[in-house]
This record gives sequence, C-alpha cells and structure tokens, in this order.
Amino acid sequence: MSDEVNNSLKWKRRLGRIGGFMRSSERGRRLILIYHAVGSGPLSTDASQFRAQMAWLAEHAEVMSLDALLDDVSNNSDKIRVALTFDDGYRSVHDMAAPVLSGFGFPATVYLNSGHIRDDGHEASDAGQGHYPDEQFMNWSEVLQLRDQGWSIGSHGVFHLDLTQQSEEVVTRELDDSKAEIERRTDLPCEHFSYTWGRSTPAVRAAVAQAGYRTAVGGEHRPLRGGYDGLNLPRLDVRHEYRLEDFVAVVLGKWDYLGYVQRFKSCLR
Repeated sequence: MSDEVNNSLKWKRRLGRIGGFMRSSERGRRLILIYHAVGSGPLSTDASQFRAQMAWLAEHAEVMSLDALLDDVSNNSDKIRVALTFDDGYRSVHDMAAPVLSGFGFPATVYLNSGHIRDDGHEASDAGQGHYPDEQFMNWSEVLQLRDQGWSIGSHGVFHLDLTQQSEEVVTRELDDSKAEIERRTDLPCEHFSYTWGRSTPAVRAAVAQAGYRTAVGGEHRPLRGGYDGLNLPRLDVRHEYRLEDFVAVVLGKWDYLGYVQRFKSCLR
C-alpha cells in the first residue's frame, strides 16, 4: 500500500470514529455498493476480504437486487438493505466474485464496457484507459453464465469514456451501441447504466433517459433515500485497501461524511 493511500485510510478511520459517535441511527438504511475486481490485482478487493465482507452482510443485512432495492421503499425493517454492483466487466467478477455470491444466494448487477467483451479469449485491461491494471475482461460466454445465475447485466458504455467530456454524438453512440449489443447478446432488456468514474451532467443524464435506460448509477457516497433521482443513484465505493472493520463502518454509515467531502470538492472545481 502506498504512503498516500495509507495516510488517506488513516484519516478516513479517524474521521469515521467521530462520524460514528455523532451519527444517529437510521432505520431502513438502503445502500448500493460499488466493486470492480476481486482477486490478486493491485486494485482488486482481496478474495478472502470479499468473502468476509459478504459473510458479514449475510448476518447483518439483507442483500437484494438493484430493482428490488429501488422498489422497496418501506421502512419496516431494522436490517440494512444492500444492492451489489460491479463496474467494467472484469473476468475476476465471473471467476472470483460470482461463486462467493452464489454461495450466499446474493444477486448482483454488472455494468459492462461492451466494446471490451470478446467472443473468445479475454481482452487485457489498459490502465491508460482508466481500467483497473492487470485485469482481463470477461467474454460473452461468461456474461451469459452470470445472466443465467440471475445477475442483472447493465451498460457502462462501449468504452471507458468520461461522457461529460464527449460530444453529443459520441455520448449517443456510447449509450445506444452498448445497450443494443448487450440486449442482442443476452436476449434481455438492458435497463441499467453506470457512469464512468461516476461522472454525469444534466445533459448526459437526459441522454441516458433518451436512450431508454430506466436507472443510472454514479459514485456519490451516500445512502439511498426517498425522493432519489433514478438517473443519478448514489453508491458507496468499497476500496481494495479497506479491512473488514472499514467495510463495516462504510455500511453502517460511520463514513457517510465522505459524501460531504465529495460535494465540497465538486463545488471547488
């Protein structure tokens, strides 16, 4: 772990202790979690850590599909309700994460960069394009296996582009082509989209709606509350350096202050 990451983690833990002390209990807390890769890659969540995190959720939370989470607006349960999502479409999601989730009976959503999914073999990730380093993408056969296991297959665009920096023509092509390819391959509607780097603008969100997506997820660190924008859903990022106690703090809301930090930085830009 680099010194920068280690120092950042230390500050998160210190502020989390303060945030956990000040935070009041929140009944019916609903969360969408972000993962990317599971395994031995430099930015991947360690496989044993991932299993421990899922075991904790099995005991302390209710894990449900993204659709079920969005539809479940009741406040009758004391249990935290969680949807699991994976961005990009790395092979380790199929090889490492899916068997663990299957063992717990957990559903999940994967958002594919459709342009990197091959018929045969596995395309290598390219950190220069914003991919996680030292990963491979799934192929279509593996995507279909996830579909058959009950996973939702969403779009992350054709390629890993920041849509807020693209022309209207490129945005439309990324949204339409990825949706069409995923639907053709899976024979199911592709209704869910994930913004690359979690970034969107009103114009990009309008284009997502125009393309026919029903929901879209970003990367703002906060729980899902009433009156949410279905085309700008918040998600909590589970970073590879988090220990189990850090993961628990994130899920319980002790690190919800990270969302305020994000919004403050956004105002400065």
